[in-house]
Formats: sequence, C-alpha cells, structure tokens
Amino acid sequence: MKKLFTLATLGLLSSLAFEAQAQITVDGKVTAAEIGTGTGKYQLAGTYTGTHSVATKGLQSLYIGTSATKLYIMVVGSAESATDYPGIVVYLNVPNKTGVAAGTQLKGGVAGDSPLKHTPTMDMETDYGFRATTSPSASADVYYSYVDYTNGNTAPVPDTYQGSSTKTGAPLTASATSGPVLGAKFAYLSSATVTAAATAGSGLEMELDMTALGITTGSRINLMAAYVKDGGVFSSDVIPQIVGQTADLGSSPNFAATTSPGSQNATYVVGTGVLAGRNQVAQALNFQVYPNPAKANTTVAYNVQGGLQDVSLAVYNSMGQLVRSVAAEKQTAGDHEYKLANLSAGAYLVKLEVGGQLTSRKVVVE
Repeated sequence: MKKLFTLATLGLLSSLAFEAQAQITVDGKVTAAEIGTGTGKYQLAGTYTGTHSVATKGLQSLYIGTSATKLYIMVVGSAESATDYPGIVVYLNVPNKTGVAAGTQLKGGVAGDSPLKHTPTMDMETDYGFRATTSPSASADVYYSYVDYTNGNTAPVPDTYQGSSTKTGAPLTASATSGPVLGAKFAYLSSATVTAAATAGSGLEMELDMTALGITTGSRINLMAAYVKDGGVFSSDVIPQIVGQTADLGSSPNFAATTSPGSQNATYVVGTGVLAGRNQVAQALNFQVYPNPAKANTTVAYNVQGGLQDVSLAVYNSMGQLVRSVAAEKQTAGDHEYKLANLSAGAYLVKLEVGGQLTSRKVVVE
C-alpha cells in the first residue's frame, strides 16, 4: 500500500526521493511517490485557496504529468452532494488540433444530465471537455463523458458517454474505439469534504493516450479544471483560481474577460513541465499597461528576450470580443511600446503573447 501524506507534507519531500518511487497509478489519488520531476511524475499546476461557494465541497489542487506514452491529469477535490449530481470538469487544448478559439462561447454538450452542457467562454482554444458526474453521497456511481470541439461548435454538440465506475478509485477504461479518449482511463476517489480530499490527495484522475490526442515530446497543452453544480452552473472553484471569487460563476462565465490577475488556464510542456503563470510571465517580459485607470489613452510596454520572436498583442472588451489587434508579427529582442488611443470608457483585457509565453493585464478606461 502506498503511504499517503497531507499536501503540506508533500511539499517538504525532496525531488530525489520522488524519483526513486513508483510511476503514476490511476486510482483517484495523488501520493508522495507520484510527485516530482521528469517522466512518470506529477507536477503541481495550480491550487484553490479561496472560499468555496459550495460549503465543504469543491477543488483543492491540479496536477499534470506524463509518461512516455500517457498524459495524466489529477484534480484533487470533493464533488458529491446529498441529493444532486454535481461534477468535476476539465477543458483541454492540445497542439495540431483546431477547436473553439479563445474568446468564443462554447455551445455546450447535448446531454441534459452532464455538467458539460454549460456554455463558458474560455481564454484558451478549447479542443476537448471531460467530465466526471458524481451520484448523491449515498450512492456509489460516477459517470464519465467527453465533448470533442474539434468537430465543431454547433449545438447540439455530442456529449459522448464512456461508462461509469465507483467512488472507490476503481479505474474505468473508456468505451470509445477511436478518437481522443481511445484507451483512456478515469478514476474517482471520494472524500467527505474538500479538506479531507486535500489531506488524502483524492479526487478525479485521468490517463489519456498521447498518440490519440496528437501529443508528442515538446507539445504545449493548456487546461482548466472546475467544480460544477448539478444543472451546469460553475461554482466559485476553478483552477487556475480567480482571486477573490466567492460566489457561483453561473452557467456561462466569460473566462476570457476575467478580473483575475492570473491565467485562466494552466500550461504544461511535455518533457519540460508546468510553465509559469501569467503573473510570472508578465514579470519576465516586463509587461506594463499605464496609466491604469486611463483617460481614453494608455501605453503598453514589454520586453522581447532571446532574439527574434513571434509576438501577438491584442485588446478585448469585457464581453471577450476583440477590440483591437495591435501587433501580430515577429519582433526583435529589446523594449517595445505601443500607445492605445481613443478607447471608450469600460474594462479591457490586454493580451500579450511572446514566443509562446502568454500573459494579460486588465485596464479600466474612465
């Protein structure tokens, strides 16, 4: 039996000790032996530390890892309610696939009993959505399905059921005979509260085949996890976390226009690991928008490092709609600056991508 640790204890263990332990096992929990660096290890991609809009339930942390052939995703949390069917969902963007563009509202899955029926607007391209729906606390079943947005975003979008397993961590192999979940495994381990889940490292675990998803070494993937109520309403609990969010987000939240100072998706590079969040990227790029608040005009400044890089700079309104494309070109190393003039009063999100590093800042025009 693998020894369990609290997450606080996990953070104190050395990476050398991790490397000597076993590979990832799909059983609905993350253990000390499964966390570290390199192939076959989980890395922490984000945590939820705020108030949970559903008392004692929700998310605690998100882990990502890979083996030579598999992508692993572990969402630590507690999802069951006494009478309803809430769930944990994960949205994923992978390279070499064309899904729904960032800033475009998802139509949602067709299944009326699936948390994937909600219609968020994501701040990343969305290729796939995965869900685990938990039965009421007194029942034992967990139900799994997925939505494939690479086939289009016209309602109704198929929400393909893959089967059920129990809340004991017993893995289910997806029923699909082709497509992105070919050979995939899902497992959910129940905990009475999110605090108990954090201690046990329990929740939803997924093993996805990298070949089926078109992922190779060096591939950059993006993902977001959420705790969703029965009926398709997002609770406050999303990872990456929206700082200060304490109420439910509703059935159609716009994550492309979030007021969070961090990213609304985590980035993972196969063979490298979890990349820095947007705050850290912003610091590295010396990304600034000033004055803020502004009076119609504001300045955007940043630094391109490491030679000629692809740069994209754009402004979006509070609805996630593109207002202005400022730059979309290769730029040389050094400081760059743009003046944004004649912006109407309102809140805007200025998004900057330099060589694959993505960050954003909110600006208010008075």
